[in-house]
Amino acid sequence: MNLTAPELPELYRCWMRIWNKMNIMESSPCKFGVSEPLFLTEIHTIQAIGSTPENNVRIIADVLGVTPSAASQVITKLTRRGLVRKIRGVRNEKEVTLELTGQGRIAYDSHAQIHAQLYERIIERIGPLSEDERATMGRVFCAFEIIYDERIGELSAETPQKIRSLSEA
Repeated sequence: MNLTAPELPELYRCWMRIWNKMNIMESSPCKFGVSEPLFLTEIHTIQAIGSTPENNVRIIADVLGVTPSAASQVITKLTRRGLVRKIRGVRNEKEVTLELTGQGRIAYDSHAQIHAQLYERIIERIGPLSEDERATMGRVFCAFEIIYDERIGELSAETPQKIRSLSEA
């Protein structure tokens, strides 16, 4: 049997299907070992805080690929829910470091277990990846991220023009 590698448009369609499925998952909260269910945005923020010891809102935003404002909103919710603690004055009074509470650590560990199981399931289906294959996937994912960053910049630059042109009409 001779399998041919998919062309870039088909790979991109597959990526879009994955993205759409991630959006479905985002709207389906899970308990992650704690009493209140968490959305993916929340558990991934917990993951970023738990795996980044020297952190603040800006660093967590960078890890997640979101704006500091978006990260701050999720962190505030998680703080109110008792999963994250803000610590002031580590470097100076304005600096806020984030750490997980006991319940936050439980959610973090539960999420890590789920990821380990997912990685096992992926490896069962495709087998272990060589260093070259992982490097290729890394290049592809980095290219996607860069292209999306550029497109976000383009859309941000276009938005004021669209608003102005609509108001002038």
